[in-house]
Amino acid sequence: MCRLFGVAASAPVDVSFELLSADNPLVDQSELHDSGWGMAYYMSGQPEVKRFPRAAHEDPSFSGASRALTDLLIAHVRRATVGGLRLENTHPFSQGRYVYCHNGTILQPERLLELADRPPAGETDSEHFFGALMGRLDPDDVIGSLRSAVEAVCDRCQFSALNFLFCDGQRLYAYRLGLFELYWLVRNLDLDADTRTHYHLRLERPHGEHVVLVSTEKLTQSEPWGAFRQDELLICDAADPDHPRIERLIGKPAESLEFVPVEPDDDLRGSKRGEWAARRAQDA
Repeated sequence: MCRLFGVAASAPVDVSFELLSADNPLVDQSELHDSGWGMAYYMSGQPEVKRFPRAAHEDPSFSGASRALTDLLIAHVRRATVGGLRLENTHPFSQGRYVYCHNGTILQPERLLELADRPPAGETDSEHFFGALMGRLDPDDVIGSLRSAVEAVCDRCQFSALNFLFCDGQRLYAYRLGLFELYWLVRNLDLDADTRTHYHLRLERPHGEHVVLVSTEKLTQSEPWGAFRQDELLICDAADPDHPRIERLIGKPAESLEFVPVEPDDDLRGSKRGEWAARRAQDA
């Protein structure tokens, strides 16, 4: 069970407020989700990926990375369930221009190995899921590729959730399937950031445009965050006149799926949680 945050805009924005200072910023969420953090943001279509196997709220690097100006960003704070506190187990995972992070736990993820085009670097079920996706990725049909990967996991494995964020350098894709919530918000950037919203989104672009935020938890109390329904994929592409839009990936089969909770009985934190997650990876 981890925490996800994603942003899609048509020009570079500053989301340090959401990450550091909002009513419920990601850095505060990392006090519970303290098994590492990572962030990927795009510059000219290519991702800059930063990952650290330590808690974001204890790491000065998180504050610095949070101030990057970018039109696409995903961030992740991890609460380990499979795989110890190693860099190789820290999200987001990347391959070329593609980046991905996941919230949930997939049981028996080794069943996905045959679908990947390369072996995983770490032990996490999340990287196995990413490998299955990249092994069948068609750059000309990303949505179809996401659908195929989700169907493959559903056919082979039980899981608590397949919630994920995926970026291809142009679009942000956000998906919910499982026990955990996911929320999204469209923010009108005509509002005065200093006197109307207090949200420090800074950019140079025409009036009437907006930015899309996706988060595992609502970051602010006064805005109308919308909740994803099961099997909803949010597609964020600032160049698309229908941006953002929603599709379902697997349709009716999602209604009969059973999701499996996999959290430990006690509230493990820090190195103790990492040790528990490492043992779990060995026993998988």
